[in-house]
Amino acid sequence: MFNPKALIYPPFLIVLAALGLSCVHAPQQPPSVDVKVSPPLKQAKGYLSSGKYKKALDIYAAASDGHPEDEDLLEAYADALESVKAAADSAYEKQDYAKAGELYTLLARSISEKKQLQGELSFDDDHLAKRIKACSNKLMELGIMKYRKGDLQQAIAIWKKILVFNPSDREAKTSIDRATAQMRNLEKIK
Repeated sequence: MFNPKALIYPPFLIVLAALGLSCVHAPQQPPSVDVKVSPPLKQAKGYLSSGKYKKALDIYAAASDGHPEDEDLLEAYADALESVKAAADSAYEKQDYAKAGELYTLLARSISEKKQLQGELSFDDDHLAKRIKACSNKLMELGIMKYRKGDLQQAIAIWKKILVFNPSDREAKTSIDRATAQMRNLEKIK
């Protein structure tokens, strides 16, 4: 027969039980990375689909910095970079060299900070550098055509687009300076 008086509990166990606690401590699993990362990644995917590529890549970069060992996160980041690359290639094919140059530059900055992703991507720094240079060259040519037709303002506007993604382009800076000086001289004559 069961005798409840035979069970003598130490006072601390009674207090723990009253508080709803247990002295048996099961190891707790750290919270899943998905729980912490998921809302920002959903936001990043939204930015990608709406063409706000810099914001999207910034979120992926921050998330991967916080969870550098998360393979799924790195794969999602690589997929996002490939998506931006596809958008850059599409802009290039449509001869929107300013947009393409901006996106290639964004990619170059993003992968230079994340060396662990470079082996996972279909492109590298050299490829992006060539594409950025090609975009600069195409815009220089367009600017020169406008300049030769006497449309100095349009030529300057085109060359300024180069400086948005390639601020150290000396040829674009020199061309802008010359065309601006020529416009001033023409205004003095009027």
